[in-house]
Amino acid sequence: MTRNVLIVGAGPTGLTAALELARRGWEPRIVERKPAPTPLSKAVGISAHSLDILEASGVSARLLARGIKVRRGHVRFRGRVLGKIDFSRLRHRFNFLLSLPQSDTEAAMGEALAGFGVAVGRCTALLDIRPAGDKVEVTMEGPYGQEQSRYDYVFGADGAHSRVRTRMGLGFEGYVHERLWSIADAEIADWPYEADAAQLFLNQSGDIGFIIPIGRQRFRAVSNTPDALSRIGGDYRARVLQVDTFHVPAQEAPTYQVGRVFLGGDAAHVHSPVGARGMNLGIEDAASFARRLTGNDLDGYTAERRPVGHRWIALSERMLAAAQATGTVAVAARNLAFRIVGHLPALQRPMLDRVAGLRE
Repeated sequence: MTRNVLIVGAGPTGLTAALELARRGWEPRIVERKPAPTPLSKAVGISAHSLDILEASGVSARLLARGIKVRRGHVRFRGRVLGKIDFSRLRHRFNFLLSLPQSDTEAAMGEALAGFGVAVGRCTALLDIRPAGDKVEVTMEGPYGQEQSRYDYVFGADGAHSRVRTRMGLGFEGYVHERLWSIADAEIADWPYEADAAQLFLNQSGDIGFIIPIGRQRFRAVSNTPDALSRIGGDYRARVLQVDTFHVPAQEAPTYQVGRVFLGGDAAHVHSPVGARGMNLGIEDAASFARRLTGNDLDGYTAERRPVGHRWIALSERMLAAAQATGTVAVAARNLAFRIVGHLPALQRPMLDRVAGLRE
């Protein structure tokens, strides 16, 4: 018997859950309070494992047709290359990091989902959610007013400020860094570095800048300073398209499920963009939820997914601390580590496998 499932949130996590259920013959309902995808979001890199997951629904082919295959990343300090991270050494058919703005990823997912006869109900906000015996009672506000409905299961993929999580009485353990970060999209015609490669700029002060191509002469820059492009070294001219600022969190829900209500993606765990795992962890959460739901094995969802989210929060914090190192000794040690790893491919493989989602 097909169960009645509500997915709250139509970002990559919610869309993956809908796709994975729809391709198995289910008809989930997916709602989103925003009228359209957010044009500027931090998520850009799509991992090899995410491409594996999304292949069965036909999404991967759409993503590969639109994205840029980033096979290398260079780590720089004071104008010199410390080391090279080589994704092409991944022992996988998708031996690259696929770069594509999240809004384009969501568009490709939405197109594939429509092919299964499922559309996102936009401008629909969750107001309340509560257990009701063997159902979940939900109150929502949509384009035609309020509605109350009952569902067998609810999957909350409504982001770091998840109303599903808060209405179920779950906290969000952890902290938010005080340092203000920034993000910028820009057109750069005279880019002085290798095309289709990512660049990480480290500094003695602890300031960092990261930039990755997202289209023809288009780049996404992220920095732990208020002006992302100011930490991207080199001789070039940029036309800024859009900018935003944000604070980096390191938070997690104590459990990813309460009764018949489940959490995935940023609703369950959030961490810094270091490691490029945020969106990909959400895709993995959603795939696990759909697989377990169709296999009548939902009891083990938190036991499977929370340790993964917890480990990545801890690892991301360690990586962030290393990148933001200050002081002569700490900076020298960090730079030496990047030199060693950047010149010894065998040392890169475990890290690459983890970033690609091929091991935890």
